[in-house]
Amino acid sequence: MYESTRTKEIEVWSAGQQAVPANNANNASNEGAQKKHMSKAAVAIIAVVVVAIIVVAGVFGFRAYSDAQYNNAVAACAAASENVRNATNDYNNLVNGDASEAAALTKKDVKDASTLDALNKELSVELPVYEGCVADDTAGFKSATAKLNEQADWYKAYTQSLQKAVDAVNASKK
Repeated sequence: MYESTRTKEIEVWSAGQQAVPANNANNASNEGAQKKHMSKAAVAIIAVVVVAIIVVAGVFGFRAYSDAQYNNAVAACAAASENVRNATNDYNNLVNGDASEAAALTKKDVKDASTLDALNKELSVELPVYEGCVADDTAGFKSATAKLNEQADWYKAYTQSLQKAVDAVNASKK
């Protein structure tokens, strides 16, 4: 009796063992299907995360580039403003110094009266209006920089022409 019970247990156990591999094969195919399904989901999640990282990096990169452009425009405008200030000071020093002394001369004090007329014409020019670096964005600062560079060029040119007129009057002194 003991043997027959033991034999039945072995047979049941053997039958269970045989069923297990079948179940394991079935479970393996189910797990494979789940892994494939999860793999697609994982790939999709990874792709979304990568795209999000690229977008965020692009936004920050663009903002950094824009900020750098803005800062460069502000610095260029400040430099142009300084150039205008220096050119204006040079012009005003000439107007208030040598040109003022030369303009105080009369036609009796010079050999050629036309030099005084040329000097007075140079002194009567309309000065450009200083606008400064007032802007809200990069384009505004670039525009202001261009205007300031034009003003600096104007002052430099008129300082030279005024100096020539002063030199002509001084050369014509009696």
